[in-house]
Amino acid sequence: MTKFPTAILCETSTVQDDTMSFKAGDEDLILQNRKHFLEKNGVAVEQCIPMCCDHGEKIVIVDENTTLKHYKGIPAEVLITQKRGTALFLLTADCIPLSLYDPKTETIALVHISRKTFVQQLVQKTLGFLHTTFGVEPANLLIHLGPHIKKESYAFSLPLQEESKELIEYTEIRDSYAHIDLEKGSLAHLTHAGVLLEHITVSPIDTGSSSEHFSYFRAKKEARDTTLRIATVLMMK
Repeated sequence: MTKFPTAILCETSTVQDDTMSFKAGDEDLILQNRKHFLEKNGVAVEQCIPMCCDHGEKIVIVDENTTLKHYKGIPAEVLITQKRGTALFLLTADCIPLSLYDPKTETIALVHISRKTFVQQLVQKTLGFLHTTFGVEPANLLIHLGPHIKKESYAFSLPLQEESKELIEYTEIRDSYAHIDLEKGSLAHLTHAGVLLEHITVSPIDTGSSSEHFSYFRAKKEARDTTLRIATVLMMK
């Protein structure tokens, strides 16, 4: 459970809710999956603003002027809003769904942390944007890291093709494998930026081993469907 107050909805789907990604096939079926998951959590589809990620750095403010040109979502890695009743929606399958809430300014943000966005310092850029645009102080933020792949599951055979300094710092070499710890790195980026560790909660779920969650990394290794995704929804009620 997060430390968010009850007025903040923060939930992640499971395989029981089926896939949430249009890449998986029948769009009408996917829309129904999303509808059922959202309604189960008291959210209407019309309240939902999905993001369409490409591992870039785009930060988008969702306000009264925001319009969805397509139901598949807004191109972004970060969605931010101060609108109550607006649900931010992110698809993942190993990446970290990072949910942020500032009770002082009544601001929420949903952030997509992948290896690429981590290296691009998206955490720091998001916190800087929140401070500059909305006056959010990192020490006031409440943060939750949703289900994601853990170090034990996120293992690559050597030699590593990626040798980013940012990743190497959070990589453990063991038994001829490199285990990448995005969780530890993200926590370091958050706390170095001024977020209080006691204000952060972390899901214990490892998507790389959980049968209740989709995993791109596990599916690729097992030559199964890599298009399946879970969803995280974040909203101020």
